[in-house]
Amino acid sequence: MSESRRSSNGGSRRAAGVRRTPAGKSARSGSAKSGAAKPGAATSGSAKGSSRTARTAGGASAGSKGTSAAAKRPTSRTSVSARHAGAAPKGAAGSRGKNAAATNFLNYPRAGKENPWRWIPSLRLVVGAIALFVLAGLGFSVWLYNDTEVPEPSDFALAQTSRVYFADGETEMGQFSEVNRTELPADEVPDTVKEAVVASEDSSFYENRGVSPRGILRAAVNNLQGGARQGASTITMQYVERYYTGTETSYVGKAKEAIMALKIDQELSKDEILSRYLNTIYFGRGAYGVQEASQAYFDKDASELDEAEAALLVAVIPSPSTYDPANSPEQATQLWDRVITRQVAEGQLTPEEADALEFPETVEPTSENSLGGTNGYLLAQVRNELVSEGFTEDEINTGGFTIVSTIDPAIQENTVQAVENLPDDRPEANRVGTVTMDPSTGAIRGMYGGADYVTQAQNDATQSRMQAGSIFKTFTLIAALEDGYPLDSRWDGNSPKSFRGGWTVNNFNNVDYGRVTLEKATTNSINTAYAEANLEIGPERTQETAISLGLPEKTPGLNADASNVLGSASPTVAEMAEVYGSIASGGVHRDSYIVQTVTRPDGSSRYEHEADDTRAMDEEVAINATVALQGPPTQGSARSLQNVMGGRPVAGKTGTSEKFRSAWFVGFTPQLVTAVGMFQPSEDGTAEESLTPFGGERNITGGTFPTQVWGDIMSTSLEGEEFIDFPGRVRLENETRERSYTPPPTQAPQPTQAPEPTEEEPAEEPSEEPSEEPSEEPSEEETTEEEPSEEPSEEETTEEETPEEEEPAEEEPSEEPSAEETTEEEPTEKESPDEGPSEGPNQDTQSDPAARERD
Repeated sequence: MSESRRSSNGGSRRAAGVRRTPAGKSARSGSAKSGAAKPGAATSGSAKGSSRTARTAGGASAGSKGTSAAAKRPTSRTSVSARHAGAAPKGAAGSRGKNAAATNFLNYPRAGKENPWRWIPSLRLVVGAIALFVLAGLGFSVWLYNDTEVPEPSDFALAQTSRVYFADGETEMGQFSEVNRTELPADEVPDTVKEAVVASEDSSFYENRGVSPRGILRAAVNNLQGGARQGASTITMQYVERYYTGTETSYVGKAKEAIMALKIDQELSKDEILSRYLNTIYFGRGAYGVQEASQAYFDKDASELDEAEAALLVAVIPSPSTYDPANSPEQATQLWDRVITRQVAEGQLTPEEADALEFPETVEPTSENSLGGTNGYLLAQVRNELVSEGFTEDEINTGGFTIVSTIDPAIQENTVQAVENLPDDRPEANRVGTVTMDPSTGAIRGMYGGADYVTQAQNDATQSRMQAGSIFKTFTLIAALEDGYPLDSRWDGNSPKSFRGGWTVNNFNNVDYGRVTLEKATTNSINTAYAEANLEIGPERTQETAISLGLPEKTPGLNADASNVLGSASPTVAEMAEVYGSIASGGVHRDSYIVQTVTRPDGSSRYEHEADDTRAMDEEVAINATVALQGPPTQGSARSLQNVMGGRPVAGKTGTSEKFRSAWFVGFTPQLVTAVGMFQPSEDGTAEESLTPFGGERNITGGTFPTQVWGDIMSTSLEGEEFIDFPGRVRLENETRERSYTPPPTQAPQPTQAPEPTEEEPAEEPSEEPSEEPSEEPSEEETTEEEPSEEPSEEETTEEETPEEEEPAEEEPSEEPSAEETTEEEPTEKESPDEGPSEGPNQDTQSDPAARERD
């Protein structure tokens, strides 16, 4: 017993260090840990042992089994250590969901993302795209660099001469800027010019590698902002542009230009590049290279140029023709000052040295091309037209173009010869301009602008202006036809005739024609009849018609005054040829032109004229206007053409301005139209003087030498051509204002003035202008050549002397009653507008009837 008690007590002492679990907790713990145990095992574990050892052993065994069971069963919690170790309990992944797999290589739209995020590219995609573009750009740059070859200097496309040909494409008319260049070795190109061009054109020239990243960035920003397009060209790139690539504005072209600049910068020294650039660049005045430029501007060698002169040469480089001091001294001065300022900024000049410089004087420019003689005007006209079509002066001078003009060599030769055929006593101040064109195309076939372009640069065919005189009546004629007045409408042809507002109009020598048809008024150029017609339709209609047929709206003197019908406007000869060409072509207006084609040296086309036709009037109106205009060359002041033209149909109109300041004839056949104008400027060129008589003529009128020149040009130019008749008159649908009538029986002549007609005057009607055939009797010469017969013929009496009672009037009678003023719907003075100019073109004309239109 004592041993048992000791054993029991000893076991209690050994177990004293063991924490005892309360019975309730032990039961719960045991129950939890033995949830997977069999019922028998649970009962055995819960029985009390006979000794502490047995209980301890049993407790240990039970604990071991509970632990094993617990290890096999999942728990609902994760321990702190397990979480820190990253061990996720089962079921956690299922609660959050797995990442969705990408459906394509780019993973776009992004899988597993909801709108709108699925449409936003991932950073990976953006970076990848940028990298791809960079690689592609680098690859393209490498390819372009390797593919771009720089030719040897001897292969450079140097400036070439452009040649102009006549319409046959074989006969050379002249050349534009045959290259005028003298090469200077690099060590002989003056430093003053080198420094100035570097300061002005490319201040980083000696530091850059042929291109300027800073310049490229500046140009890119400017272009993106919508500014004027810049190219960021360095001197090396400009050198490449002039030698190889030509003018480039595209980005690809500029890229190739930059690559060539990089290669050339590696092959040549900076001084060599700069010297070659200065030896070949165009400076204007036909000069290429600094040596010839120095001669052209200062008449000295380049080695003698000072800082001011060098700066001026550099200043004109961007646009030589525009910035030449002879053309624009103000702009030249501004750009010269800009170059000096930049030289100061670059340290090439001190401010004191710059202030001491003065703008240099230049010599007068000489003609750039072989423009002497009459062909000079043709070449100048070709150049002007090319510039208007977008060519630059530099391109024309250096492009090596083959330019085919519209000028027919035979017609041009006939034109020059026709002017040379004028009498030898023709005054030196007398000027003539002519233009011959094809009305079916507008092509100019011949032109006379003067005898020598070098001595007189103003083209008398395209630049000189002179009062139109009676050739302007054609516009009133067409306007009247368009407004419903037919060719047989009648108008008061008596002289003088006063209109409301105090405007008095006289016929040549105050001849009374009585009531005349519109056609007859055209044939005899009757001033009073046309003045009445102009007031009837409205002077603004005459102005509008002139503009619609091609006369520029800003033509000096072109207005809506009543006197515009008598030719107060001052057009050019070329403008009137173009206008009458609209009539000859059946009412279709075509702009005149002189350049047909331009071909590059490689044979490709640079330019070809394209027709631009517009209908100016109905064809029927043009036909009837042509019918009326056939009167002057057959019965009127230009009737001498009947013999010259060999009976070929001709339509046209003579014109003489007040005080004989100008004389015209503009006429056409179905194939050609030619305008001839003659005038005499004052000594200072600011005004027109009365034409000095010559060649036995007392007065120079349109029916004298202008008609002679016209006949000489057209008769020879149309030799061998088919005789083509004009269409006959047609009835216009709008003819409602006036109707023709059956003339009454012939009455006895009742002349208003006494002079008997000379044997040179046509018997059927008075001429508005003298015949060109001289009188056989000297005592009658003046009457024969200068004054029309004032005695109406039998035919005129039939029309003008009809008794009043046979033609009852439906309108108010005229102030000057005659048999024909009582015809139906007569436009009389009372029907004229209330307002009207108080005077004609000037007071001299009213006081001196003989100074009014003679044609």
